[in-house]
Amino acid sequence: MIQQPIVAGFGAVRIDRHFGMSSIDLAVESLKDLESRHTDIDLAPDTVIVSSMHPEIMQEQSGIAGVMADYLDLKGVRVYRVESGEASGLAAVNMAYTLIRSGLSRSTLVIGVEKVTEYPTSMITRAYSLIEDSDYKGFYGVTPAAEAALLAKIYMKRYGYSYQDLYKWPYLMHSTATTNPYAQLKFRLKDTSYEKSPIISDPLRLVDMFPYGDGAACIVVSDGSAVDKRDAVIAIAGVGASSDIVDPFVRSDPVFFDAVKNSFNQAVAMADVNRDQIKYIELHDSFTPYAYIAMESMGLVERGASVRSLSDDLTINGTYVNLSGGLKARGHPWGATGVYQVGEVFRALRGEEQYRSIDPIYAGLAQNMNGPGAQSYTTLLRRVD
Repeated sequence: MIQQPIVAGFGAVRIDRHFGMSSIDLAVESLKDLESRHTDIDLAPDTVIVSSMHPEIMQEQSGIAGVMADYLDLKGVRVYRVESGEASGLAAVNMAYTLIRSGLSRSTLVIGVEKVTEYPTSMITRAYSLIEDSDYKGFYGVTPAAEAALLAKIYMKRYGYSYQDLYKWPYLMHSTATTNPYAQLKFRLKDTSYEKSPIISDPLRLVDMFPYGDGAACIVVSDGSAVDKRDAVIAIAGVGASSDIVDPFVRSDPVFFDAVKNSFNQAVAMADVNRDQIKYIELHDSFTPYAYIAMESMGLVERGASVRSLSDDLTINGTYVNLSGGLKARGHPWGATGVYQVGEVFRALRGEEQYRSIDPIYAGLAQNMNGPGAQSYTTLLRRVD
């Protein structure tokens, strides 16, 4: 019998500069958080998937999935490591969905973990830049921040926006992150904070980029046998994945992400839900312009309209976006981010903590990508009451 995969539990650590903790330490703490939040869960996975972008560089560790399972005293289980750049986390969740759906696994533990801050900023930036085509952009020194800045300029010129218009996104992300226990930047910005924020690549400033931070998040994806006492079961109803030309400037439209559009449509079609039923989205906003472009690519609003359509309560055409603070303020520990995103959607559907002030949500999704839409993954969750 084909099983409907469900998210049976979620746990995470607050994203921060955890200098005294290894990847193993972070993963263990995320599991402790899961077990404290879900006391009814039977944590006996037959499969472990670890998503991590750069353990070889940042931790000098290869084969991290096997090492992780060993430290967690999980013997005789399947172990996999998933790496798809900064979209590794959601790629791992989608793989877990496939294993449960196929019947090969009954309970899969997905751990997203990344140590980012052990080295000087110059080395961290260099490691992050490897998400680009190293033989092409790396040779010419084109960084992800420079690429985002060029796309911001195209977007602003085409649709008649100023930098101050775009600043609305980081301002709102910081405002909502103050209530998120997992957020790295739990402080508000002022209307004029951008004026003193260093320029990283004109017109983008430091407030437009995610902070470097370490993190770990985990979820249990189950066929249902691990859950007995839950008021609302949260099912993974649809997944999507798509790729595009890595260099956005040779695509037909550099400020529209076809991979985001395709992965979103795939997940929605698989889940068999109406788009107006999707009331919450965690989207990938590593740089300010990517948030606006992603919303338009998912069809939440017409092209060029997301800046003026985004409300101060973080809704766009009736859909909430990034109430967690997103990558911008909650944080972006690379390969762990997609797992955090699924966890936030899971918490929103269950009405936990900072999500209690919004109306009950039936369906929500996470969207995680590598670079400016080079690869995009989508996972759609819905309540099964």
